[in-house]
Amino acid sequence: MGTRIVDLTQPWGDRMPTWPQFQSIEVIDITTHHRDRKSTMLVKTNMHTGTHIDAPSHYCETGRDLGRIALDELYGTGLVIDLRPIAKPWAFYSLDDVKRCLPKGEEIRERDIVILYTGWDRYNWSKPTRDDVTYFDRHPGPQPEVIDHLISKQVKWVGSDAASIDHSLYTRVRWMRPDLVTEYEAMTGKPIEETLPEKDFEYVHYATARHDIPMLENLGGEIAEVAGRRVTIGAFPWRWQGGEGCICRVAAFAEG
Repeated sequence: MGTRIVDLTQPWGDRMPTWPQFQSIEVIDITTHHRDRKSTMLVKTNMHTGTHIDAPSHYCETGRDLGRIALDELYGTGLVIDLRPIAKPWAFYSLDDVKRCLPKGEEIRERDIVILYTGWDRYNWSKPTRDDVTYFDRHPGPQPEVIDHLISKQVKWVGSDAASIDHSLYTRVRWMRPDLVTEYEAMTGKPIEETLPEKDFEYVHYATARHDIPMLENLGGEIAEVAGRRVTIGAFPWRWQGGEGCICRVAAFAEG
């Protein structure tokens, strides 16, 4: 039957939305076919657009940069945990939730790669069901105990198809969109500080970085094809000395 390569990467382009605190992507034609008989482009972007990796140095002052992370650390066996049954807008899912969604007979092993697949890729910019507000501002996220468990397993990396692995109200959306905080509090019936205490702001980013675990966000492509499966997974960013993050290609290598 052979091995099938499944692309887990969002399409990338200069019209894709970015986090509101970042400048928009800019693509400039340096040369063109009709003028210069060749095409050359200059791209201005931060590296946290589309499918990308966060090196530990992104959130840890002594963390490793991309130039110090070997490819074999980004490649290996892993689980694409299908959280779609419990991933609702603003869901704050627990370790028990994650364990209930594990493929039958599977467990998170030492040095696994773990992808928390929420189904939020259906709202990204490349899909007919695109919804930027839902994608960036209403995505679910894991409770700290989920990340603590993955750290205890010394996973190679953790990824998600959401704009951030952290809950959307543990990003700067919390302060940029006070109207959504009001909506969230009406939904839960509690002040946000009771359900999403500020002490855990960006917990996933800080905890993974300080334990030397890279993190990948905005996964997409054909990820649904490997949901709920153990597959070989690889991430392939630049070999960038000093790089704290990088747009990258990610693939699963599925048997059969």
